[in-house]
Amino acid sequence: MTYSLTPDDRTASDALRRIAAALLGEAILQAQAAPAPGQLHAIRKNIKMIRGLLRLVAPHFAAYKAEDAALHHAAQQIAPHRDAEVLAEIAARIADGDPAFSITATPTFANLPADLAAVACALKEIAVRARHWQLDAQGFDAFECGLRTTWSSCRKHLKKLRKKHDDVSLHRWRACIKTHWYHARLLEPIWPEMMAPHIAAADILGELLGDHHDLAVLRAQIAQDRPRTKAVRAFDKTCAKRQAEAEREIFALAERFLAEPAKPLVARWRRWWRLWRG
Repeated sequence: MTYSLTPDDRTASDALRRIAAALLGEAILQAQAAPAPGQLHAIRKNIKMIRGLLRLVAPHFAAYKAEDAALHHAAQQIAPHRDAEVLAEIAARIADGDPAFSITATPTFANLPADLAAVACALKEIAVRARHWQLDAQGFDAFECGLRTTWSSCRKHLKKLRKKHDDVSLHRWRACIKTHWYHARLLEPIWPEMMAPHIAAADILGELLGDHHDLAVLRAQIAQDRPRTKAVRAFDKTCAKRQAEAEREIFALAERFLAEPAKPLVARWRRWWRLWRG
């Protein structure tokens, strides 16, 4: 499925319903399948993409808060399982095979079939309602406010984080960056050649912030589960070094990526939209 607007979408409401229906359909099928590697990531990714879509049109979508909350609740059904997977993956990558720092996701999987069934049920209910989703604005007007709000929020976060930041504040910023990434992907057809590098930069920034967060979570888990031995201290030092390296890359990229204020960015994308729509 193409996660973007198309010339065939007669209205913004049509695009909203089409994209949401495709993503919900994929997520439901994934949740109904037997547990398999990558399954949880795929389900959560589809839900995040839908939430990103809704955030773009939120100011013109009366049911936004209710539907966003419903999607969040559905994702939370499998959050512990996916979090355990992520911990195991990053621990294996950083520990480089050292069994002293292995983290297993197996114990949390006891209730996975029931939780997957709950997700499928919740998403089916949302899919029924999604057939009737309607916006009170059309054309670029339906997207302008959501786009401007998210981009402005990304820039405001950067301004604050330059002065002071911690693991939690950087993670919150990542959510904002990822939301804009979704918005740019949705609007990519307005000028693909120009939007592609913008989307790529947003993706890289989001991944760097994601790596930083994974390291923070892993350090906290290791500190909680392991005695403070020499080996543990060395491992924590390695993680801290990687976080510091990630932070340098994050801020170097963010300063360039977020240099443009929201008003000119939105105005430029609106002009591209008009040319694209003819």
